[in-house]
Amino acid sequence: MDAEPVDPDATTPTAPSTATDRLLDLVWRSHRQWSLAADAARARLDRWRLWNLLLLVLGALAGAVAAQTWLAKGAAMGCAIVAAVVLAVAGFIQTNALNADQTARWTRARAASEALKAETYRFLIRVAPYADTNRAQVLQGQLDAIQTRAEALLVDQQTTPSDNRPPPTLNTVQEYVTDRAQNQADWHRRKIAEHAQRARNLRIWQLVATGAGVVLSAITGFVPSWRLSTWTAAATTVAAAFAAHLAATQHQHIAAAYAATTDQLDRLIAGIDPITATPDQQAQFVVDVERVLAIQNEGWTDLLSPKTAAKKTAAPTTT
Repeated sequence: MDAEPVDPDATTPTAPSTATDRLLDLVWRSHRQWSLAADAARARLDRWRLWNLLLLVLGALAGAVAAQTWLAKGAAMGCAIVAAVVLAVAGFIQTNALNADQTARWTRARAASEALKAETYRFLIRVAPYADTNRAQVLQGQLDAIQTRAEALLVDQQTTPSDNRPPPTLNTVQEYVTDRAQNQADWHRRKIAEHAQRARNLRIWQLVATGAGVVLSAITGFVPSWRLSTWTAAATTVAAAFAAHLAATQHQHIAAAYAATTDQLDRLIAGIDPITATPDQQAQFVVDVERVLAIQNEGWTDLLSPKTAAKKTAAPTTT
């Protein structure tokens, strides 16, 4: 769906046993590579989005200063040049660093990482489709399918060194409840507050810029001789820049998605006693947890897709 998701691995796995086969090691190592590649792609996007926002604000303010009649001709010309340059650079960033391909590098890498992580836990707990003796062949097939779906970004994965974090070693569903389900619920709970706060901060700046535009517009109506119309336009442009940034980052919608996931995980955890549960109930619990996480990941990826972001930007009410 910073992820964010920072890497959402909430486990602290111990060293793998000598029985861990090379296939499981490969699956886990690929997961870690995809996770680190996704983190790097997101960090790049965040940096370019911030630069784009700053350049748009600077361009609007420099343009307003350049339009002032009291300013010396040379200074006005300098401000006009600054406005033109920074807005041109912002346009270049939007076209080359914030396009659909760059966003996909992040979301697809994260999707591959989370898919491989889920398969690792299913394999360790031996639930469907890993309950039979051909579980290694099934895992190989899942690895092939996931890597094939992300083949356009294999260069990103293969050029990202693994951090050598060992795979988790789980033997019981009770360990799964703690190391997977509860830790994921706690991770999502922490991220709710983080994304909600970021959304509030951006909305505050948007409202400040909008309020400034309203005040300047009102003053211009009463005292037209002050010629504040250019500053009104600048404030409106700044407010629009913050609104676009808020729509692109989707912080508020991500927080809502994480809240829904946390609620579902909490209810699943509360509904099972791993000690007294039957094998069928234990297996169903693992299936349900992985289903919730898979749905959340798919929804998160769709939320951050360029088409979805474009629709939300064009909607009558913005995020």
